[in-house]
Amino acid sequence: MERRALIAAVLCLIVLIAYQEGVRRLYPPPPEGTAPAATSETSPRPEAAVTGGEAPEPADATAPTTVGEEILVDTGLYSARVSTVGGRLISFRLKNFRTAVERESEPLEMIEVAPASARPLGLRVTSANGKSEDDTTVTYAPSVRQLSVAGDADDRLVLTGTLPSGVTIEKTLVFKGDAYPIDVGVRTSGGTAPPTRIGIGWRHQLPPVTRGRDSQAAYRGAVLLVNNKVVHETIAALQSEKSKSFDPPVEWAGYNDHYFLAAIAAADPTRTRAVVSADEGGVQVLLASDVPADAQSADFSVYVGPKDVQILEASGHQFARAVDFGWFAFLAVPLLRLLRLFHRVTGNYGIDIILLTILVKVLFIPLSNKSMKSMRDMQRLQPQMAKLREKFKDDRERLNKEMIELYRRHRVNPLGGCLPMLLQFPVFIGLYQALNQSIELRHAGFALWLRDLSAHECYPWPGLVGDLACNNLSVLGFPIPLLVILMGASMILQQWLSPSSGMDPTQQRMMMVLMPVMFTVMFVNFPSGLVLYWLVNNLLTVAQQWRTNRATA
Repeated sequence: MERRALIAAVLCLIVLIAYQEGVRRLYPPPPEGTAPAATSETSPRPEAAVTGGEAPEPADATAPTTVGEEILVDTGLYSARVSTVGGRLISFRLKNFRTAVERESEPLEMIEVAPASARPLGLRVTSANGKSEDDTTVTYAPSVRQLSVAGDADDRLVLTGTLPSGVTIEKTLVFKGDAYPIDVGVRTSGGTAPPTRIGIGWRHQLPPVTRGRDSQAAYRGAVLLVNNKVVHETIAALQSEKSKSFDPPVEWAGYNDHYFLAAIAAADPTRTRAVVSADEGGVQVLLASDVPADAQSADFSVYVGPKDVQILEASGHQFARAVDFGWFAFLAVPLLRLLRLFHRVTGNYGIDIILLTILVKVLFIPLSNKSMKSMRDMQRLQPQMAKLREKFKDDRERLNKEMIELYRRHRVNPLGGCLPMLLQFPVFIGLYQALNQSIELRHAGFALWLRDLSAHECYPWPGLVGDLACNNLSVLGFPIPLLVILMGASMILQQWLSPSSGMDPTQQRMMMVLMPVMFTVMFVNFPSGLVLYWLVNNLLTVAQQWRTNRATA
């Protein structure tokens, strides 16, 4: 039986590794250096669905061959460049975030488009006659050539141009010195028919996967707040359905990845609808607002920046709901704020994770002690339980009755070891989500080889984690995921110290090996900050279990 249990554990490990390797081979990356595919002429035309009429070539499907004159914008948080052709953003660099963990790396660029695709902030105007047109080829006259905004001040760039139909467009962009949102106002005049709908588009090119699979694919895609519900549309879902339309009310819509957000919100969500789609190279989003009969204008707010809860909350429009903490957000958000509070003192997020894990563990000491005591009581009954199993092995009903009587006589609750743990489970999940979604861990170092708590550790099977940067600890040129190995070892020690709680001895030995192996394989795909949290939690549990065992020996 023990031999079969060991074989089962080894087979589980082989299956896990084979599955990950199989996924990598089934979805091979493009050759390194190959540019992402440009939008094809037959790509979906979501703007037609938004405008409700026959649409010309969509704004996000073709791009101007030139960018015209560039207006430079500099604030305390970002530097941007706006083209006079199309009035588009051609660059938006975040000053407080870098492309890589190295301090000399470039500021993070938020505008990612293919050469043949239109850049963000393109307009889509639908007139009363049902015709739609965009400003792709419109050459705007700028009010200023350069903007520099600091502190709590703001300044504006006014772009004036004329659509092919003769409609005059005035696109006003208001930049703030200490905030990420850009206020965008659109005013129209002239033409043969007044506008009934005005929309703003955003397009984001997906990064090429140069090695293995894309482990961040689950985070990349369109995100919307529709009818007070957050909707995530992954790249795979959009590619299979071509495009998806959303009727009012739409609070905002945009592109989302693990740590950053580009979203557009309209002034009146009850008059706003959206369409999202994907082509071979990226994600397209169009947010369109119905124009009142007595007006020829629409106002929007465009957020381009980090998925930082505090910053998003200050930006309004419920942008903060783009950060998905799951069902236990009511626990994750306070824990994240507590993590920030620790950071004000320590200045090291690795130490902050340790302190937060200790605090949570201390708060649950009474429940943990109760659980361990219950498990120890169950272990003391093992000999009597074994005798009952042997005596009534052919009479299951009688065995159950005798077991219940045994528990009653010794005042032992067989579920006493599980219930306290179940009460702690939501807090553990909330802490896990807080660390997993926390942009604070991005490029945050801890010590030694752990330079980035949001990155994986390198390990001997290249390609399984995809393109993410990793914390590299090498021995003779061989990458070693030491933190993950220590985490697995701590689980083995925890299993060894834990009472059997009525489990068959052979099953207990199998679980002592199987569970740590499964968790170790699973955690090689997790950011180092999460592995650190789990390791510290295991070590604290081991210390508590050892103390309990000594006290009850």
